[in-house]
Amino acid sequence: MALKKYPITKIPNNEPDAVPSLWNTRYEEIDENFDDLDKRLAARESELNAARGGKPNLGARMDELASSVSGQSEEADNNKIAVLLFALQQAALANSGVQALKDVAQQQGEFVITNRGLIRGCQASKSTTATRNLNFTEGACFAQGRVFAVSGTENAASVPSNPSSASVTVRAYLFQNGNGVWRPAITPVGTDVPEGAITLYQLTIPAGNTDATDPNLGNVTLTSVRRFEPQFPILLDSPPTQSVAINTVNASDYQLTFDVVSAQGAPCGADAVVARSRATNGFSVELHSAADNVRLRWKLSRLSN
Repeated sequence: MALKKYPITKIPNNEPDAVPSLWNTRYEEIDENFDDLDKRLAARESELNAARGGKPNLGARMDELASSVSGQSEEADNNKIAVLLFALQQAALANSGVQALKDVAQQQGEFVITNRGLIRGCQASKSTTATRNLNFTEGACFAQGRVFAVSGTENAASVPSNPSSASVTVRAYLFQNGNGVWRPAITPVGTDVPEGAITLYQLTIPAGNTDATDPNLGNVTLTSVRRFEPQFPILLDSPPTQSVAINTVNASDYQLTFDVVSAQGAPCGADAVVARSRATNGFSVELHSAADNVRLRWKLSRLSN
């Protein structure tokens, strides 16, 4: 920091030299400069005392520092660097091992298995009394761990037109309306079956298929994808399955454990979840229960990986 300067007023040449009032002013200005200088000298003295580090003078402190530096050989410095690098390598190796243990040798996650379908009926046919409509026979479906009756309906769902130059696929499904009644519907082009629905048919609509070109759906193909469980809830002929992808492991002999977080409509214990297959990049499970929307937490262990 620069020394603060207090200007000293000059005495005009035409003033008498012995006038006291003129010299008093100069003395005050000189005193102010010396006061500021004293403060700065005191601050520097304190700084120098601190730099001595408890030694009697700066020379002794400098000798101590020089001795400390000269005592460190190049070999000692190299050894310190080598030790530090080894420690860093070991830390990286340990971190890699922990990450592998977390990501591969012990994996976990959650998934949901749905369990819904038909007990009987709900067969679709093309309407002969309405343009591009489907009829459905009566039947019974199961969902939410319960059985529901489905009434037969004519002209229940309209098949969308396809004016494009490529064939499209839509799906016929059952949904539960606000009154709890299950009714058929068809997805618009380019959309999926809504959550909670039961898929019945896959409809392939050829290019250029519209009300004008095919009012009775003669060129539209209906493919049944209905899942039937006639003995629900006592017995499931085709239990629902779910595939789960995992981080790749070295072999498929890993251990799987399951925990049922929640289930809808029927009791479901962990023993109702059976590992159907294991692969190094995933596994699949079967649900042996009448419950629907079963949320499962799984854990994979292969500590020898």
